[in-house]
Amino acid sequence: MNGLAIRYQAQVRRLVQVLSGQEEGQDMVEYALLAALISIVAIGIIVLLGPYIKDLFEDVINALNQT
Repeated sequence: MNGLAIRYQAQVRRLVQVLSGQEEGQDMVEYALLAALISIVAIGIIVLLGPYIKDLFEDVINALNQT
């Protein structure tokens, strides 16, 4: 039983060493964080400017209907 635990511990240690040596995953996480940040900023801008743009389009539609 003790030998089995030692063998699994060695396998886990090797797996951690292999995974810590890979940097491709870090790039993907950075891209995902950047995409999330851009999305949050875009949503914020849309929420803040949305009513202004809606009013602007309504003014244009009303001006076109009056002619």
